[in-house]
Order: sequence, then C-alpha cells, then structure tokens
Amino acid sequence: MAFLKKEPVPTLRPDANLTDRITDLLAAEITGGQYSVGEVLPPEQIIADRLNVSRTVLREAVSRLKAEGLVQSKQGVGLTVMMTTRPAVLRMMVADEGDAEQVLRIVELRRGFEIEAATLAAQRRTETDLAAMRAALDAMAQAIADRNVAAGVDADLGFHRAVAQATKNEHYLSFFDFLAGLLRQNLLVSRSRSAKLAGRASQAQREHEALFEAIEAGDPEAARDRARTHVEHTEARLRSSQALDWH
Repeated sequence: MAFLKKEPVPTLRPDANLTDRITDLLAAEITGGQYSVGEVLPPEQIIADRLNVSRTVLREAVSRLKAEGLVQSKQGVGLTVMMTTRPAVLRMMVADEGDAEQVLRIVELRRGFEIEAATLAAQRRTETDLAAMRAALDAMAQAIADRNVAAGVDADLGFHRAVAQATKNEHYLSFFDFLAGLLRQNLLVSRSRSAKLAGRASQAQREHEALFEAIEAGDPEAARDRARTHVEHTEARLRSSQALDWH
C-alpha cells in the first residue's frame, strides 16, 4: 500500500480550503504513478491519521474523488482505485471570489437538479434519511443563533446532501458532491461578508423547513414546489445583493 510507504505528511492548517487541499493531495497521489487501477487504499482512519485531518474532512474529499471516478467503495474490499488520470468530462472552474455572476450560474444549474431530487426524496426517503435532514436543520438553526458562518455552510450543504442521498440514486449524490465542491468556498466568503443579514438567514431556514416537511410527509408535488421556491429565492437573494447570502 503506497500510503504506508510514504514519509509523514506535514501538519495541514485547518482552514476553509482544507477539504479542497486534501482532495487535490489524494488525487495527486492516485494520478502520480503510485497506484495501479484496482489497487485498494488503506482504511480511512489510517489515511486521516497520516494527513492529520478529521474523518469528516477525509470523507468529503473521498466523495469528490468518487464523483470524479477516481475511486469507488467496493463491499468487502474497500476504497479501490478505478482510474489513474483525472477525467476531462464534467469539469468546471470554481467561481472566483466575489464573482456573484459566476456563482449565480452554478445556482441556476442547481434549479432542475434540486427540484427533481426533492421529488424523488419524498417518494423514497427512509427514517434514516429524515433523521439526517433533521440533524442538519437543527445544526443550521444553531449556526444562525451563533452567527457561525462556517458551521452554517456545512449544515446547509449537509441538508441538501441528505436530500440527494434520499433519492436512492447514486448519481444524484455524486452530482451534488460535484456542485458542493464548486460552491463551498464561495459560500464561506460571501456569507462571511453578509452574516449580519440575519433576516435572510431566517427566511432561508424557513424554506428548508418547509421542504423537509413535504419530504417527511411523502408528498412529491409539495416537495417539488417547495424546492423550486427555495432555489428561486436563492437566485433572487443573490441578484438583489450581488453576494451569495444564506441559500
């Protein structure tokens, strides 16, 4: 296992770009000739300990590598290398800091995806899915109360990821992880600049709660309508402020 042969990696600074840095580091190791297709990586805890990061950060990085098709979890085997070159398809640049128009184009891309994901989630969600959504909503509410922007971003993305998970279609989850990678840093920057706009945060939270209620009730039409309302309001908030506030 190449991970175990490498020299220890210096401690990584836990900043807003940590997940991006871990993703790029692992991708570089996979594509740098250290691995062959079909090779199995060490357990997550060993990798996390080597990189001195939490399991949460590592799992997010691994999710992005899965979305790119570099690795895949195989039952009874582990995390397996599927290719050793990064694919050229479905690659988009992260919006530049402060470029609301670039972020808006990504939000527009979300519109159809979020609506259909919510519809399927209302039909297929399990109690486990609902518990994950509820936990994310509670974390968002606490983040608003604490004015903790980073925690709010993580909880917000966690809620939408739980909705994607509830579709029971792995491609929805992979595409969400792809979009989340494009949005995360911009959300952190823009929300830090507009954290004082607590009214908008509360409005967005009410939209999340309404969407959750429709999914919990197993009502696909209501879920579709509320997802559409949420994304349209996200776009409106962005257009009106030229900065991406709570979405």
